[in-house]
Amino acid sequence: MFDQRSYKLLEELTKHEKITKQEIMMQLNLSERQLQYDLEKVNFALANNDLPEIKISNQLLFIDKTLRSLVKTNYLDMNANQFIISEQDRAYLIYLYTFIRKEPVSNYHFQLLLGVSKNTALTDVKRLKEICDKWKVKFLYTRLDGYHITGTEMDKRRLAIFSVNHLLSQPLGEEIIILALKSWGKAEILVETQQIMNQYLEINEISLVKSRKTEMIIHLALLRVRARKEKLSFTNLEKQMLERQSIFKHGEELSRRLFPEGGEDESYFVTIQLLVTLEIVTSQASPELEKLAEQIIEEFEKNTLLPIEDKAFLKRSLYNHLVPAFFRIIFEIPLFNQLSERIKREYPDLFQFVKRSLSPLALWTGKEISETEIGFFTMHFGGYLDSGNNLHSEKLTGLIICSNGLSSSIMLEAQLKELFPTIRFSRIHNRDRFEDIPAANYDVVFSTIKVESVKPVFIVKTLLSQVDKYYLIRDVLQKFPRLDRQIFTVEQLMEVIKRHTEVKDENQLYSELVNLLYIQNKSKGMNKPMLSELLTKDTIHFTDEKLDWKDAIIEASQPLVESNKVQRKYVDSMIRNVEEVGAYIHIGKGIAIPHARPENGVNQLGMSFLRTKTPVLLLDQADHKIDIFICLAAIDSEAHLKALAQLTKILGDNELLEAIKAAETAEQVIEIIKMGENK
Repeated sequence: MFDQRSYKLLEELTKHEKITKQEIMMQLNLSERQLQYDLEKVNFALANNDLPEIKISNQLLFIDKTLRSLVKTNYLDMNANQFIISEQDRAYLIYLYTFIRKEPVSNYHFQLLLGVSKNTALTDVKRLKEICDKWKVKFLYTRLDGYHITGTEMDKRRLAIFSVNHLLSQPLGEEIIILALKSWGKAEILVETQQIMNQYLEINEISLVKSRKTEMIIHLALLRVRARKEKLSFTNLEKQMLERQSIFKHGEELSRRLFPEGGEDESYFVTIQLLVTLEIVTSQASPELEKLAEQIIEEFEKNTLLPIEDKAFLKRSLYNHLVPAFFRIIFEIPLFNQLSERIKREYPDLFQFVKRSLSPLALWTGKEISETEIGFFTMHFGGYLDSGNNLHSEKLTGLIICSNGLSSSIMLEAQLKELFPTIRFSRIHNRDRFEDIPAANYDVVFSTIKVESVKPVFIVKTLLSQVDKYYLIRDVLQKFPRLDRQIFTVEQLMEVIKRHTEVKDENQLYSELVNLLYIQNKSKGMNKPMLSELLTKDTIHFTDEKLDWKDAIIEASQPLVESNKVQRKYVDSMIRNVEEVGAYIHIGKGIAIPHARPENGVNQLGMSFLRTKTPVLLLDQADHKIDIFICLAAIDSEAHLKALAQLTKILGDNELLEAIKAAETAEQVIEIIKMGENK
């Protein structure tokens, strides 16, 4: 029997004709012992199904072509009795099974459903109760009703949505959900729901994000099976908001087709489901949210001190992401994003800037923005920033197919441009559009979903790890050798290093070698100095002179000019920006951060600090009294973000800010900065 980890191994192996043990261990983060154990499970299950086993010879794993084809096309027929469900996933399966129950259910029902013992089923129920507590619902048992769920209908549905989304992110997730439907004899409802939805969406030319469309269809199918629905409760204000949306008429019609005996509130719920799943949103749909997109971009510019090159493009793309996000937040519809923790870890400074820039969204919705939502917005802005740092080449044309929404596709495109700067990329969002594109129009396909083409197709994740990047580069170079920039592999380097020294962390060394050899933008994740590395004894100074605002900027930037980090024209540009745009450099509390575009004379990343004894009137206006000028010279869109994030944190701490304003020497300022960095 497969468990989910061994099935994940099978899925990964069948992407290759052959692969080394070391490579697959790196990709799945397995030890040699774990690999051996999982491989035995895979081969045992394959043998039981009369399928060719994985062969091993000289540290190489060979995968039969027939097996690769079966897994790739989803023709490997797996039923629930052939795999073991993980503990976490069993809890979500029990919830969905109970959510659509047709009769009172007992522990014995769960034993049959999961194929586990009485005690294991009780442990799974205990785990589910803990999950339910986090979602404002209760999982209870009474002799009369058996196991059942209490809480508002909307809260029950929210946890059902999250359960579906979680399971779909796991190996064999869809099969696990179908098991709940099959157990009540209702598997055909899913097929029927798919047919109703697909037919209606096609006729009315409504485009949904593919992955979220799958989630939506499954959830609606579960609701159609669920006989014990309680009344939904929407306020008049919420109803009016939904009725104003152009998609509402489609929500009403789909509700009539899916729930012919349902109340009118189902039309509001279906409308919400459509709104949070839309792929393309017309500007006429929500003109107020267009203004909100502009406000968020303005906040992002102000917080990061980054000039946005193509605001119209960013506004359009952000709006497409903002509309679904707005309605998710308003109605507290769960968003499942496996990448959110990784995004926060790998892009910590950008994550914090985006979080601050979403303050208008929090104000509009009256709700706190979850880290999962912030993670998706971070992908959106991160992809946009990266996209401006690459030059196109006409040599090869690459097609990117990403079914996970606009933000994910922008982030994926940025990563691929970083890996393959000589490929010219175009993005599309679903398989149907791809099938309409002649193969002569592209040379290679990078896709998050399985597609067929006469041209090379590479299946990729939305957010690539260093190991993912290396294997993708290696596979692409096998098909397109002219792109090669290296004459040796990471494995060869690893072998030489291990031969002559002790390696404490092979995975970390492997990742850093990949970054060193193959990642085009060396500044990403590297060479992002701390604030204390930029504001030093040489760049911090004080003045007792009474200065006008122009002289103050000239004086503040002098250390950067003297060290040749900026040219004199950069100082002129900072002054001109204030004259043309206004006192935008005043960020409050008597602090100004003069800056201009990198191309206006920046030679090297730098910052300088000037404290004036007498406050300076910016633009000669009493409302803009400044006593601290911090000049920023950014070299690109990323290298300064760590230092700026630390500066923002320090300036937002009243105690530290007062200490800086009271400081009389550069050494005192540096000490306060280091305190802030470590706080």
